[in-house]
Amino acid sequence: MSMYKSSGNVKTLVTSASQKDSHTFQVSAAMSVVLATLLLSLNMGKSGGAIKPVVTFTPNWGNIIFYDSVTLTCDVPSTVPEEPRTYHWYRNQTKIEGDQQNLQIIGSSVERDRGDYQCQTIGGDISDPVFLNVTENLVILQRPPSAIYEGDPLTLRCHHCRLYNAIKIKFYKDDQEIKPSESDSTFHIPNITRSQSGRYKCTKQIRSRDRRHEIELSDESFISVKELFSPPEIKVTPSRVIEGDEMTVRCDTRLDPLRGGTELHFAFYRDGRTVRGYDVSDTYRVPSFQLEDSGNYTCEVRTVSDNVWKMSDGFYIQIHDYTVQNIIRLVISGFVLSAAVCFIYFHNKW
Repeated sequence: MSMYKSSGNVKTLVTSASQKDSHTFQVSAAMSVVLATLLLSLNMGKSGGAIKPVVTFTPNWGNIIFYDSVTLTCDVPSTVPEEPRTYHWYRNQTKIEGDQQNLQIIGSSVERDRGDYQCQTIGGDISDPVFLNVTENLVILQRPPSAIYEGDPLTLRCHHCRLYNAIKIKFYKDDQEIKPSESDSTFHIPNITRSQSGRYKCTKQIRSRDRRHEIELSDESFISVKELFSPPEIKVTPSRVIEGDEMTVRCDTRLDPLRGGTELHFAFYRDGRTVRGYDVSDTYRVPSFQLEDSGNYTCEVRTVSDNVWKMSDGFYIQIHDYTVQNIIRLVISGFVLSAAVCFIYFHNKW
């Protein structure tokens, strides 16, 4: 499990306002929601709600050696059954042969097959390019072609040309050996964390079929692990609330757009105790906050698989007594009124 905690800085919110201010904020918020919905509808009308297809590799390696074979698949996300599709394939933005969902590359060639691959269905969007690297090296460190995010499983493979035999396989991270092996050519991380970003390398001793020649070769690749979602922050609405008001506490985080389909769950705590358990909603609402609801609020965000989770900083919310607020206002009003009467009296006397 990968765990992320922010520093323990505690912010303080001292809340005190009138019911009028709270009502004004609610009206403004409602108008904002209506406007946002309208803009979203217009935008969806423009784009047509199209979803790009995605090119995937089988085996799932972004780099291969000449003579290797690989199958490319054009995955089109859809929830509605459709008629059989016709596909178009492109390499380096040039149309190539193939009208099926799968494109097979058998016995790859460096000059012919290396490049950016894209696919498209008739009337649909074209996919983002995915690079297939074909090399003449005798040993390569293979990695997935797509971006790697925290929480993903990661498998690296120390692969060699099939024309040779290989022995004594070793893996390194930042020049530190991480897995010696005599037979297994793969190194697997079940749930990778951002701290595991770094330079990975593998070495192999390969020998010719006739066993006359033997040499140790290596290859390396920098693995950069991207952030799946940002550390959460507590957001309070409205910013000024007194006892009896409705208040919403939101757990604000930003999910990477390329992983927009990832489902997140949210939980809320006050002074370390759970006030709402994990749920798909990122907000915690109480219709009428009371004095005992004051405290240090934090929230947690996690993936459904619970392999990535992060906690927010503390945010102190102080709920003020409505009666006390009114007494303070009356006292202040009394002073102002007394001062005004004295001013008028002495002004007329002079």
